[in-house]
Amino acid sequence: MRAKTETIIEKLRTLAEDIYFEVFSKDGVANLAIVEAADWMGELCNELLFQKRLVEKYADAGKICAKIYIARNISLSEKDVVSALAEIDELYREENHN
Repeated sequence: MRAKTETIIEKLRTLAEDIYFEVFSKDGVANLAIVEAADWMGELCNELLFQKRLVEKYADAGKICAKIYIARNISLSEKDVVSALAEIDELYREENHN
């Protein structure tokens, strides 16, 4: 079983504090390396989460575009095309307000 990223980051920070506060081991280089590793993991985790959300939004927009293409090419009603365009507009608004 794998630990959650947040748990690993938290434990790295705790390890850095332990190294810093131990009387026999004030290894500043090790402490700095561990803190930096925790910071990098946090930043990468946030970036990956952002990228995942973008992919999900664009996948939804792609599905809607496919609906429009199908609606236009098999002569569905104008109402169906307008409905699909409204969905794209809603996704666009959500993306630009979140």
